[in-house]
Amino acid sequence: MMKKTKITLFVQLAFALLLICQGCDKMEDSYKQYLEGGELIYPGKADSLKAFPGKNRVKLRWLIVSDPKVVGAKVYWNNKSDSVNVPIRKTSSTDTISVIIPGMEEGLYTFDVYTYDAAGHRSVGSQVIGEAYGASFQNTLANRLVKSVQWLNLAQTGTTPAFRGGEITWYSASVLAVFIDIGYTREDGSAASVREEPVRVPGRPVSFRETTRLPGWNKDLSFRYRTAFKPDSAAIDTFYTDYTVYNPH
Repeated sequence: MMKKTKITLFVQLAFALLLICQGCDKMEDSYKQYLEGGELIYPGKADSLKAFPGKNRVKLRWLIVSDPKVVGAKVYWNNKSDSVNVPIRKTSSTDTISVIIPGMEEGLYTFDVYTYDAAGHRSVGSQVIGEAYGASFQNTLANRLVKSVQWLNLAQTGTTPAFRGGEITWYSASVLAVFIDIGYTREDGSAASVREEPVRVPGRPVSFRETTRLPGWNKDLSFRYRTAFKPDSAAIDTFYTDYTVYNPH
């Protein structure tokens, strides 16, 4: 009985070793395309891969550090059902590669980037998550509200220069606002514009001024303005509200 058990165990062990060897053969076949001179060949991968959000598009940027054999890259998204080829002309130094993927529906995407050489060898993949913004984000935006408008005619006082024109007092601005464009007509009939941008003081949050002055504004005429937004500080596109017309009468 003991002898029969040993024979059975030996047969099972031999069968298991046979399966392992077959698996090794399959793995060897899978990697055969990368073999060159007995070594695995992997082109340099997309290094420091980053994604930048945009309006129905996403920008990807990465580095090719040290592999002169890289001739292109392929970017996949939507579970690799969509892709784009990116030709690369490598130089002797570190190269920055950028590609903008247009026509994206609003939402989050996972991007996989593989580089390849002229022989078709593919690198290890690099992955990043990017986001495209669109109509849904646009519909959340609102123009900054005007609290009051006054016309000033101030004489010079000491080192403070004289001023003649309008002054807008605002309600607070959205934290996503990046600037406000204002268009108006001067007293001499010429067109003028002012761009109000946030104040950046080291150690303090970025914020807009509470007032904006319109030099030479004709107080009998309206002015118009719109607010610009970025959904992210790294976004490649700016979103705008419609113009609001302010009539002083």
